[in-house]
Formats: sequence, structure tokens, C-alpha cells
Amino acid sequence: MITLNWQGMQGEIGSLMGRFDALPRHIAKKHLKAVMKRVLRPQVPLLKRLTPKGGTKTIQSTIVRGQRKDNFKRRGGSLRRAATVKSKYIGRNRDGVVYGVVGFKAGFESRKAIWIDQGTKFIRPREIMEQFRQASKGPAQSLLVSEMKKALEAAARELASGKNSNPNYRRR
Repeated sequence: MITLNWQGMQGEIGSLMGRFDALPRHIAKKHLKAVMKRVLRPQVPLLKRLTPKGGTKTIQSTIVRGQRKDNFKRRGGSLRRAATVKSKYIGRNRDGVVYGVVGFKAGFESRKAIWIDQGTKFIRPREIMEQFRQASKGPAQSLLVSEMKKALEAAARELASGKNSNPNYRRR
């Protein structure tokens, strides 16, 4: 999980957040959410690679016009298919937070991921999320700054073109 807030950030990311702070909030929030998705999307294949393969099940294909078809499909890996990226803005315009998360979709697959990661009475813990954090930390940090720079230029172009403008916006 990566979070970016408007105040309190330091270094190069802090100075970039200060520049995003000078933009209208509706434009800045849109571009920061897109940055989060672009930074975290390359991490999904890594999470899928670390996730154990599920056993396949043989299921009946379909029933056509009341007759059962004789072919069967083999399915498996639903936990791997559930790996996804989410980015969201939480809070008020004045003091909100943009966050991005790589994880599993909600529902039974996320519960299954917790069981595999933490372990149960019958399942030994595999600690896939700790392995994922160690492997993805460096690439995500280096990509974040470059993507923020690209997004800042795109936001400035959008503001200059008048697209998506707010007539009630007042510069500080």
C-alpha cells in the first residue's frame, strides 16, 4: 500500500506533492489516482507469481437444449485471477489522502488469501505478502517519482487547455 498526502511529505515526492497542491483539487486528485494505478499495475504479475496455484476442478461445460454436452472444462487458479490494483482518494479536498493497494478482490478469494498467508490450524503459513513487499519495494519507489513528474506535466497541460475547468476555482 502506498499513500500520498498533501502535507508532511518530504524529499522529491514532497516537492512534487507541493506542486500538485497548487493545482485545482479535482485535477490533482484525478492525476494522482492515475499515478497510483500506473505505479502498482506492474506489481500484479509479481503477486500472481508468488501466489500458489490452486487445484483444478473438472466442471461440466453447459446444457444445450436440454441435453448434456459431453465435453468438460478444467478450471483452477481463481486466487491468481483475483489479484488486482485499487487506487482511491479518501477524505476532504483540504486534507485527504490518495492511496493505492495491490491485493486480492473482495469476497471468498480474499479470505482464502488471508488463510494462505497467515495460516490456519490445517494450513501452514506461507507469508506470500511479506515476500511480495520485499520484492516490490524498490521498483515501486523508483517508478513513483517518474510517474508523478509525467502526471504533473499532463495536469498542467489540462489546466492550460481549459478542459475540465471549474469556473468557481480561485487560485490561492
